[in-house]
Amino acid sequence: MNQSFEWSPYLPQIYYIALAVLAVVALVIARWRKVKEFSWRAVFFLILILVLLNPIFLNEIRLKLPDKLIVVMDESASQRISGRDKVAEEALAYIKESLAKTNVEPVVIRSGTGPESSESTDLFTLLRNHMTGIPMSQVAGTVLITDGEVHDVPKDLGTLSRLGPFHTILTGKKDEFDRKITVVSAPKYGVLNETVTVRVKLEEFGHSTSGSTTVTIKQDGQTARVSSISTGQEQEFTFGISHPGQNIFEFIIPPEEGELSTGNNNAPVIVNGIRDRLRVLLVSGSPHMGQRAWRNLLKSDPAIDLVHFTILRGQLSFDVTPQSQLSLIQFPMEELFQKKINDFDLIIFDRYQNEGGIMPPFYFSNIANYIRKGGALLSELGTSDSRVQHPDGGFINSEIDYVLPLIPASAETVRLPFRPVLSSLGARHPVTADLMRLFKEKPWGLWYAQVDAAQPRGQALMTGIEGRPLLVIDKVGAGRVAALASDNVWLWSKGGDMAGPYTDLMRNVAHWLMKEPELEDDFIKAEAKGNVITVSQRDLTPEPKSVMMTTPEGKQSLVPMVDREPGWIKASVNAVGNGIYGFDNGVKKAFVVVGSARNEEFSDVHTTEDKLKPVTEATQGAMIWYQENQHFKLRDVTPTTHILGGDDWLGMKRNSSYTIDNVESLSLLPNPLTLLIILLSAVWMWWRESGNR
Repeated sequence: MNQSFEWSPYLPQIYYIALAVLAVVALVIARWRKVKEFSWRAVFFLILILVLLNPIFLNEIRLKLPDKLIVVMDESASQRISGRDKVAEEALAYIKESLAKTNVEPVVIRSGTGPESSESTDLFTLLRNHMTGIPMSQVAGTVLITDGEVHDVPKDLGTLSRLGPFHTILTGKKDEFDRKITVVSAPKYGVLNETVTVRVKLEEFGHSTSGSTTVTIKQDGQTARVSSISTGQEQEFTFGISHPGQNIFEFIIPPEEGELSTGNNNAPVIVNGIRDRLRVLLVSGSPHMGQRAWRNLLKSDPAIDLVHFTILRGQLSFDVTPQSQLSLIQFPMEELFQKKINDFDLIIFDRYQNEGGIMPPFYFSNIANYIRKGGALLSELGTSDSRVQHPDGGFINSEIDYVLPLIPASAETVRLPFRPVLSSLGARHPVTADLMRLFKEKPWGLWYAQVDAAQPRGQALMTGIEGRPLLVIDKVGAGRVAALASDNVWLWSKGGDMAGPYTDLMRNVAHWLMKEPELEDDFIKAEAKGNVITVSQRDLTPEPKSVMMTTPEGKQSLVPMVDREPGWIKASVNAVGNGIYGFDNGVKKAFVVVGSARNEEFSDVHTTEDKLKPVTEATQGAMIWYQENQHFKLRDVTPTTHILGGDDWLGMKRNSSYTIDNVESLSLLPNPLTLLIILLSAVWMWWRESGNR
């Protein structure tokens, strides 16, 4: 209860001001006229004003609010080591039991145990997210029940200081022993057929040994070598990058008796193999608008070295200009297609025509052999000149006819406006599946001409006029070929109503020809977020599929692929342990690192007070090792106390917060009494001034 005195005026403020002014004027006039004992008028006016202000007596009935002790429970993955989670629950139960006898209520905030919560321990981020639901005037303090491995400890608490004092209850033991091997530095990418260097370090906690131990090094799941590594020393290892895509290197040390956890005894590294430079040969026939589009596309990729030749004049071309005055160079057929043909990763023939036998059949045989041995060829047929399709032009009657998937069927060029359409296979194939999204957003621009070509082999990804094959790809021996039955693809690069996925299509075709891993029809990949692994593979058939999953312990199980989207089929699995998980679809393999080798949560698992000590000291809190002091005390302290915790007690700041349940008011001058006082004062003043005493 709380008592107070207040005024409850009967009239608005303006009336009291007017009454005061009137009283002053009356007093001045009385003084000027020298009225005897005029001061009694002042007394009357004063009494009048006081009784009209209506003095009252207030009595507040207050309800005391309980203070709130915030308890943050660390439920991260490292808390499940050595029974720390059980210790944390015991500490929480003890706090609740101790608070049951006080006017302090616990507010328990749990960090969560979802499959995606094991990347790191972010207790202070969790507190910030809950601040809006915490009554700040009732906060008695904050207790963190954790192993001390908190990864978002702020340098400055800022608004979080209102939740202080901060106390820490550590769930582990002081004499914990653990070893871990970590990757100090490793490249994310490595050039094919070259070497990369990986630096690793062996660390120990709880022991002060300086010996060495054996480290087993695996490459793509197979033991590559066995070496030794010294404790506390960084050591370099060199490896060759043998294939494009993921190259997995794993460093494993044997477990030792008494180790806290063996989950950080391995340190995997993923190095993506890439080609250093891609050499592309572009041979253009008669100049046209699309030639510049091809050149701009290839030159925009800094990883491509482009060699470009345009054939401006055939051997049968008649020109009276003397040879000495021509600024043209002779087409270096022998240099390109015999001596250095194997130096190129991709050869592109853009509207090429072999008019007059520019290239002898011998060079075409070299190109065909180059493809069969692993090379790549892209042929774009021209539509502006019917001679390109004439039996004497192009590659007709050459060795290339036996590898190309499109061959002109006649001298006809069909000239009708049409929109290229993905075939049923093209809607799922890696080269064109992603184009479906662009197709749905906006219709592609029109093309206006297409070569009448036959498809003796290969897979048609796009069709054109009357369903004729437009884009066809094929695998020949160890190499790849692709053919486009129109030279109108450059129209898509104009934008506006003519726009289409020009860059996406041509880049995908070129990269597929050069065997980009992600564009392979049997490509498989795996990604981890926390303990959730998402495995995806290219989807070319409507039948259900499964992949074989291999756990770090070597156990295998089938994972059905059930989620479909254009070009992909996916599945999600929960990892039950930490390490490298492998996935095999029968042709290709993918690996992903989960847990100790990937995130902060398992990079260091020993209990420590170092990370939270600055916070507890800054807020005058305490730090207690629960397994050594299970009967600590909870004490009430005032907000002005400088010491809020000790070795065996935690201070709870008492705030004396309350809420008003009811207010009782008592008027000191009831209305009848007020009226009587006014009348008696008036009579008394008149009597005093009249002189009739």
